[in-house]
Amino acid sequence: MRRIALLSNVTVDFIIAKLIKEYHVYSPDGFDTWVSDVMDPSSRLYGENMDAVFVLLDGRELWDRPQEEIQKRTGLWEAAIEALGRQTDTLLFVSTIDFRENRIRAFGERQGHFRQMDSWYQFIWRLSQKRGNTYALDIVEVIVDMGRNHFYSSKMWYMGSMPYSKAGIEAVAGEIRLAMEAAFTSRRKVAVLDLDNTLWGGVIGEDGIDGIVLSEHNEGARYQDFQRCLLEMKKRGTVLAVSSKNNGEDAEAAFRHPAMVLKPGDFVSIKANWGDKASSIKEMEEELNLTEGSFVFIDDNPMEREVVSGQCPEVFVPEFPKDTAQLPEFAKELYKSCFRPLRLMDEDRKKTEMYQSEAGRKEVRARALDLDEYIRMLKIKADIHLMREDEEERACQLCGKANQFNLTTKRYSLRELQQAAAANGTDVFTVSTSDKFGDSGLIGVVITKVQGQDVLIDTFLMSCRVMGRKLEHVIMHELTKHYRGRKQLIGVYERSPKNAPVGDLYDRLGFSLVQVREERKEYSYDLSKPYPKVTGYEEVIFHVPGREKEEGCLEGGNGKWTSTISGMQ
Repeated sequence: MRRIALLSNVTVDFIIAKLIKEYHVYSPDGFDTWVSDVMDPSSRLYGENMDAVFVLLDGRELWDRPQEEIQKRTGLWEAAIEALGRQTDTLLFVSTIDFRENRIRAFGERQGHFRQMDSWYQFIWRLSQKRGNTYALDIVEVIVDMGRNHFYSSKMWYMGSMPYSKAGIEAVAGEIRLAMEAAFTSRRKVAVLDLDNTLWGGVIGEDGIDGIVLSEHNEGARYQDFQRCLLEMKKRGTVLAVSSKNNGEDAEAAFRHPAMVLKPGDFVSIKANWGDKASSIKEMEEELNLTEGSFVFIDDNPMEREVVSGQCPEVFVPEFPKDTAQLPEFAKELYKSCFRPLRLMDEDRKKTEMYQSEAGRKEVRARALDLDEYIRMLKIKADIHLMREDEEERACQLCGKANQFNLTTKRYSLRELQQAAAANGTDVFTVSTSDKFGDSGLIGVVITKVQGQDVLIDTFLMSCRVMGRKLEHVIMHELTKHYRGRKQLIGVYERSPKNAPVGDLYDRLGFSLVQVREERKEYSYDLSKPYPKVTGYEEVIFHVPGREKEEGCLEGGNGKWTSTISGMQ
């Protein structure tokens, strides 16, 4: 069970009650003691290895205060939060503040709360730029959506210094859950969409392109706005696909409708046929090299949703809005609950293009006589080097979400990764690849730790996108050569619910099984024994400061295998 701390200047007992079945929750004793708790190095806050700290602040105590007093109070809060950031490497979520004012005022009286709210948000933003593990918990946005009269309860405030209504308590607890899920659970990757009565109103095969409900105004605007939301999701890393019972020609014609926002190029797969949709999703799993749990299925037809739920139990199938005017809000909530990452990376923005290139690789694989020929035809280039500063957040993201190809499923925070990279005897390597179809970006992380004459592979993970291309052998060739002179390379496999595909990886890599203990297997590789090169890679570059430069042809390939000093060839 994850451990979280909830720090606040108001009573949060009822919020904690909503969370204690899912998390161990720490909160300081006493009312509004969070600042002194943060400033106390002996506080339990720093002694219980928290996974995340939430600072939830309410602006009520600043009602109608002189500006100097408001600045003094918020300055104290800022100082405490900055101190917290210096003293712990855990994830830190700081709430935005609703600086509401006494509403008894004339039309012409100045309203200063908007400036105060923006000033506080800018503080969080600046802190997040300095400290990569800090994020805004946007409670103000929740309040705007709900309305103050619904979010707050004067009765709860006067009875127990708790400003939130029952609905407000649920909403705050929900935002904390969403933040924890974004941080510690693998996000869904693909939204599979129906077409008729989902992306537009009506049935394209019966109503024709001029008869479907889709426009910039009136009834059709709800579908266009839904598509706009989906397009924004796509730009932020959500992969879109289509599964529709339709004639392919009719579906293709619909995309030429003048009000269509989404275009065929926005989808990684469009399956418009009369087969069942569960089979279409299973085909996408194979085509995209993803597991069933990566998919969300969106369809207006309850019968179709029921079939997919029954045949693909790990696919998330949300209820479709009965009132299609709610489609834009449905899309926003779906993104928050299923797809939203903690931070947007370049790899997220390129994700659709990355998965689209898989179709070309599949075609090459079908033509290749064997795996070695497939690798040669792809013209793969691999770049393995010590993690750079500009790669830290992406490496942390991979550590948090890689499941299938992850030998130990250890989850490193950003600060923990940085500390590991700086520690004597510990190396953090990142792996990037590209091929004739495009750049796959940073797709792997390997963390090693020197233990006497041996070297432990603490973490070995890769994106599932690059499985099946012998990249693990390339990495192992470089590691064994880099650590020559040591005695053994120690590999560990710790079974998790999703990493069965690599359960025998070390066996396949030529390691010797040393011991088995429940869900853990330990292996070793004799570093005096050379590791065979992989055939067919176009180029492999290994960057390690101080390593001698070596260059030569890859066995069975035409490319170069280069080791470099400080990243310079």
